[in-house]
Amino acid sequence: MKFKKTGPADWTVISAINDELKYVDSLAEIGRSDDFDHGVEGQLVTLGTLVRMAQDDWTMNTGPEPSLDKIRKVAAAAIRALMLYGCPRREVS
Repeated sequence: MKFKKTGPADWTVISAINDELKYVDSLAEIGRSDDFDHGVEGQLVTLGTLVRMAQDDWTMNTGPEPSLDKIRKVAAAAIRALMLYGCPRREVS
């Protein structure tokens, strides 16, 4: 099943996620990052928290913008977790 794409071009989305990753990396420079490794479990907690925040934004706001902001954060957090702990490849035939 295909869906109708209504969002920005793919490169715009990737650029926004890259900017979010840069932002997250900058947190260490201003003292907002943790001093220890939380592991995959900690990454899952972070992802779950961000997803709940996106759900709350969807419920409490008119329009998708606030929840899309959190979805960008979810995407960046997931990518960062894979960069830190490894990314198993999917075999595609």
